[in-house]
Amino acid sequence: MRGYHLAMNEPSDRIALLLLLLFVSIASLWLSGAVYFDIGGGGEWGRFLAVGWGACVVCLLAIWQPLWQPCLAVLGVSVAFLIVWRRQKPSHDREWDPSVAIMPRARRDGDLVTVENVRNFQYRTLSEFSPNYETRQYHLSNLKAADIVFFFWGSPWMSHPVLIFDFGPEGRVCISIEVRYRKGQKFSILRSFYHQQELIFLVADERDAILRRTKHSGNQEGYLYQFNAGADELRRVFLDYIDAVNDLYKAPRWYHGLFANCTTSFYRLAHSRWRIDWRVIANGRLDRALHQAGRLDQSLPFEELRKFSRINEIANSAPEEGFGDYLRRELQKERHGR
Repeated sequence: MRGYHLAMNEPSDRIALLLLLLFVSIASLWLSGAVYFDIGGGGEWGRFLAVGWGACVVCLLAIWQPLWQPCLAVLGVSVAFLIVWRRQKPSHDREWDPSVAIMPRARRDGDLVTVENVRNFQYRTLSEFSPNYETRQYHLSNLKAADIVFFFWGSPWMSHPVLIFDFGPEGRVCISIEVRYRKGQKFSILRSFYHQQELIFLVADERDAILRRTKHSGNQEGYLYQFNAGADELRRVFLDYIDAVNDLYKAPRWYHGLFANCTTSFYRLAHSRWRIDWRVIANGRLDRALHQAGRLDQSLPFEELRKFSRINEIANSAPEEGFGDYLRRELQKERHGR
């Protein structure tokens, strides 16, 4: 063992040890968060356990020599914890935030798709509203167009994309991949890396989905773009969403800030074209990526297109009747009057 310890003076061995220490540090930090949130419930007990774990790791690395041995011990404990942690199951049986308390579901009969529990709330404020859920029917043969809305709330690197499907005479319907918040929960990037939130494919009236964010959330900006896709592709995407809605109705899934969020969940759908692109993660730049790929209007440079796609003022003053048509008509007026 002494000989091996001396061999660590080789540059390659030192680099390997540094990489091992880096990996151990990352694993230990992640495990501290899992202990805090998923074992200790995010409270004082969880904080005590997380700090205790961190202190044990530091002591082991400081006392136990050679250094690779405590590193392997910490990794072994981390792997064992991960096996147990992964056995935690998501649930439909929680005290949910009222905005996501009801799960949608759908059934298909040939060309006809019937969607139950389409959210169509009337908001006074974000927390005060008249809940209303509807059953709507859509014929796939009427699906001719779709729009994508990106909502931003501060960071230019983060957004929330929402798809709106246009069924012509049968109206529009919005599908938004979201956190299914428990009562009292707020958005937290850190919490999203653990078993603290479930996933929901929310089906809503577009007025509900837009005004909840542009008018009642206070600081969100929305940008609406027409999504370039043929009718066959749009039907495949819509049916992928419907399959995901029904799968979640039957069996809950965890939300994850990287691997099962509002963007990566879309690219995991059956007929989605997987994008190997950093902007799938930093999705505040995804609208630019879609424009570069020809999926958004190509008649304008992106910056100019984005300028004429902002919807806040128009949406917030739009009439309830004919909301979507008014919104798009006014956007076109601004664009052609530039």
